[in-house]
Amino acid sequence: MSAPFRLRYTGHLGLRAPDQPLFRHSARSADPVDQIAFLAEQGFAGVQDNFLKLRPVAEQERIGVALARYGLQMGSFNNNPLAWNRPLWSLADPAAHAELARDLEESIAAAARTGGRYLTCVTGMGPRQGDPAEDAARHAAELQGMIENLRRLADRAAEGGGILCVEPVAAAWIPGLLVATLADALHVVHTVAHPAVKLMFDIAHVQTSEGDVLSRLRACWSDVALLQAADTPGRRDLGSGELDWPAILRFVREQAYAGLIEIEHLPAADSAEAEHQLLRRLRAVDAAL
Repeated sequence: MSAPFRLRYTGHLGLRAPDQPLFRHSARSADPVDQIAFLAEQGFAGVQDNFLKLRPVAEQERIGVALARYGLQMGSFNNNPLAWNRPLWSLADPAAHAELARDLEESIAAAARTGGRYLTCVTGMGPRQGDPAEDAARHAAELQGMIENLRRLADRAAEGGGILCVEPVAAAWIPGLLVATLADALHVVHTVAHPAVKLMFDIAHVQTSEGDVLSRLRACWSDVALLQAADTPGRRDLGSGELDWPAILRFVREQAYAGLIEIEHLPAADSAEAEHQLLRRLRAVDAAL
């Protein structure tokens, strides 16, 4: 077994599909339990899974048992995996309210089975008309709709032990999402003003859309629930791109951050060697703290 990292990194059980985990070639198999065992052997602290809620209940329970067995923590999962690109969070009609409430109850149940608590909330925008003033007004109205829906559900999330995480996703990576900038995400979090609604800070998304990521992370640190990490440009192995990871991670360590840093990218190639290279780079970055 490898020595633990200095910070608490996670691997993923599937970033783009539930059968494509981070270490598909290196672990015994792509099965979540084998992936968890491999992550534990490599010194990781946890695992995240965008598709947790799409897995059968029995498989969620297997994941929870395996995490407990190996002493790993469940990281984030998508609260609305079938509606992440729809303008669901910004809608005000009773059907949307019912769907959001049902999604949250399902998330609370999945979190209980796996020991998780971080529920990622992503939403697509409604259609734009092409007129800048009209589109800006609609964007503001949709943000307000998301704020009202988060307010409506925040108490229930807290009762269930969950944190609703608002993540700014760079338009260059996934166009057409409502919350594409850090400013919009912080506006939502600050306006809701509830301890169960926090910021998911994805380092690569913020760097891609706005740059100067370390200064931005410093400025909003008190709002951060969880960190996600990939190098830029693109989304690539830590240490293979333009970002100063020792500086970023030293800042994180200096804050006595005990949370997870989710490795949120794919290996450079679909091979065991690329997975091993990812590990070597991550260990080098972590050792430089």
